[in-house]
Amino acid sequence: MFKETPMIALPITDKDLENTLNNAKLNYIDIIELRIDQFENKELNHIKEVANKVKSYDFYTIATVRSKLEGGSDMPDSERLKIFNAVIDFVDIIDIEYTSTNIKEKVKEIAKNKGKLLLMSCHDFEKTPSEDEIQKLIDDCKAQGADIVKYAFKANSFEDVARVMCITNKNKDKNIVAISMGEIGKITRVAGFVFGSLITYTYIGQSFAPGQIEVKKLNELIEFFKGG
Repeated sequence: MFKETPMIALPITDKDLENTLNNAKLNYIDIIELRIDQFENKELNHIKEVANKVKSYDFYTIATVRSKLEGGSDMPDSERLKIFNAVIDFVDIIDIEYTSTNIKEKVKEIAKNKGKLLLMSCHDFEKTPSEDEIQKLIDDCKAQGADIVKYAFKANSFEDVARVMCITNKNKDKNIVAISMGEIGKITRVAGFVFGSLITYTYIGQSFAPGQIEVKKLNELIEFFKGG
């Protein structure tokens, strides 16, 4: 499923769905990330309807029910598990946080039993860990069954950005998604693929994370970096 240039993912909610999906098609989006934790309606049948609608547009789909600890909403783990179970037939990738220790193993089973990819993610909105800490995160996630490892850390210096890109390059055979968040880290959203990052995240209308680049601008910049 992966390309030489990064796949572009668009996080969405259940608001203004058809218009969002049509815009995504026009702007060469590869992946829709369902930010189910941000849905206005979290009733299971509604979530399945939204996921099925996205599938009908032929996008790759990531299901995310982000924990409060990592920037999502305050939802019991039992509810998150119900949502993952409900949506699994309609998506390609399940995203579970590395810190969601109570349900990680169960989410892995949900994904693997249906032949779907497991993405294990880690977010730090304050700082970038050391190289050793990032390497341990990668190794732990792979040991715990992650098909894809995603880390997004706040960049407080260009040294932070360089550290994230260097460790990503060292592990580029392990299906890594690497992001340095914030203004300083914007370059990773455009040129991270040069160092082995598989997916970059964009927005149409409203951003979900600090430093995201609007889709039209992002496409232009990626063309520049790949020499198009």
